[in-house]
Amino acid sequence: MAKWPKSFKDAYCERYHCAPEDYEESLFRRAVFRHALPLALWIKSRDPEFFREDLDMIHEVGRLKSQDLFRQEINYFFGRNLRNRSRFRTLFRVRVSGKRLMRISRKLFPRVG
Repeated sequence: MAKWPKSFKDAYCERYHCAPEDYEESLFRRAVFRHALPLALWIKSRDPEFFREDLDMIHEVGRLKSQDLFRQEINYFFGRNLRNRSRFRTLFRVRVSGKRLMRISRKLFPRVG
């Protein structure tokens, strides 16, 4: 299991110059599908519970210190999205992108070798 020297949240805040208390909102904005960001922010301002799954997952990955555990959490999130029947989330992809999160993790912790 590939261990990281610090938590995902700590590395994220360091790289993107955000305060720890701003981590979840900052990562949410960075990880939502680009085409959906304006609509996502509008929905979030009116119904924050719509993104409960996304924000819970962002919170959970923040404490992780392993690429393997991070990948497992993203895969679990992917499965939850498949079971979700909301057309906004599935058809229009108004949600956080697991691929974007994986890309961010690779920027924070590039593989050595």
